[in-house]
Amino acid sequence: MRRWLLALSFLLFGSGWLNAAEPVPKKIVLIAGPITGHGKHTHEYEKSVILLKHLLDTSPSTKGKVAVEAHFKGWPTDEKTLDDAATIVMISDGGDRNATDHPLYVGERFQTLERQMKRGCGFVQFHWTTFNPSRVHDQITEWVGGYFDYEKGPAANKWFSAISTWDANVTLGNSEHPIARGVKPFSAREEFYYNLRFRDGDDRVQPIWLTKPPGQQKDHVVAWAVERKDGGRGFGSTGGQFFQNWLDENFRRTILNAIV
Repeated sequence: MRRWLLALSFLLFGSGWLNAAEPVPKKIVLIAGPITGHGKHTHEYEKSVILLKHLLDTSPSTKGKVAVEAHFKGWPTDEKTLDDAATIVMISDGGDRNATDHPLYVGERFQTLERQMKRGCGFVQFHWTTFNPSRVHDQITEWVGGYFDYEKGPAANKWFSAISTWDANVTLGNSEHPIARGVKPFSAREEFYYNLRFRDGDDRVQPIWLTKPPGQQKDHVVAWAVERKDGGRGFGSTGGQFFQNWLDENFRRTILNAIV
């Protein structure tokens, strides 16, 4: 892990990554879900959060401009720390098997997050975390734009959305978007989710990554951003299966831009 951190410190993105210094550091809360049954080097929630915190803490573009907290086991021990967060990032299991496998749907956590969203806090969901129950369609699409729908589809397992792993060629849906600043098209072996559930005609949603899954005739959105009327921002990425993809500068830069 130490070698990863050292290597990625030298590979970090350009100096134009953050627009302007904030008078008070922006608080970013990173939340890693509990470790589950996936194989080594996949669904590395804790390692990903540790890595992101290191990069945000040490980049010349963000050092002193952000205050980053890392929390594990799915939620902060004291959730009051969320009350002044500028952005909350979740990297965790989803809830397609049991609703409470998704840390957000344990106890009153969803209601806690809802309070943060109402004050304009940003929200990021990464990979399996984008699996959200359809009962919160209105809230999730408001906060983060879209999600993996595993309940309202015609398949035997009820999935509307889909999953595939392949050597993907990723292009930019909107190269002018701030999240795409300094990002170029890239290729990576990745498990992407696609055919996601968005609101009909939601012009707030901006595609960030596009790719064509095997057997599909068109590109699908696999990372996207939304700006809410309350000033809050949301971002979702369905990539994130393999820890090694953090080595890809364009993959890494996109996620870091989105968090900031």
